[in-house]
Amino acid sequence: MNRALLALPLAALALSATPQTENDFLQSLSGTWQGTGQVRLRPDANAVSVRCTLNSRTIGSTLNLDGNCRAKVILSRRIGIDLHTKGLSYSGSYVGSTRGRASLSGQRSGDTLNLQVKWPDRGSGTRIASMQLASSRLGEMRVVTIERHPRTGARIVTASIGFSRQ
Repeated sequence: MNRALLALPLAALALSATPQTENDFLQSLSGTWQGTGQVRLRPDANAVSVRCTLNSRTIGSTLNLDGNCRAKVILSRRIGIDLHTKGLSYSGSYVGSTRGRASLSGQRSGDTLNLQVKWPDRGSGTRIASMQLASSRLGEMRVVTIERHPRTGARIVTASIGFSRQ
């Protein structure tokens, strides 16, 4: 998926009213979510369709997203994001990859949280990706992750999941 195609769903979400504070943004992510999308287990693997559910709660400057994604009946994986904000900076962790728990850090721009994902070194070097978490006041959220292909270095969308509040 090229950058122009990726920008379209994120731009559509940006048309909503932008939260005024970081706590407001985190609160916009609170609730029960269901979504569908495409996921690659590795940047060099084929994409599979997934259905995901998330439960999210916000307490002040802390967000916890917890749920799972399923691909047909053959794959079920827990996913989770724990974030907290201090000033304009976000940090936390992500669970959902076979690589283990990843650290997250970044900042918000409008309705989109731009995060760096850093997986632990498992002998093949530290892997770094980017994650965009976009929210709208219309009860929609999108999570997109992008990684470099291990051989070509091309930027590959490894996950793109659109969620609706339930």
